[in-house]
Amino acid sequence: MSVVSGLVWCLVILFAQLWLLRYIDKRVAAMPRLQEPPLETPDGPAAPPPLASSRQEGQLDA
Repeated sequence: MSVVSGLVWCLVILFAQLWLLRYIDKRVAAMPRLQEPPLETPDGPAAPPPLASSRQEGQLDA
């Protein structure tokens, strides 16, 4: 009897997790989209973002 009840609890928890994931997915899908930054400005193409100054030339990240 305990094996059957353990299986039932596993199924209950599984379906609860699936329901929660579906609920979160619907909430995220309903969120407004972020605005993309413009690729070009009136003066010309936008400048690329600066690289991190902590990296030095010739060194590899570990």
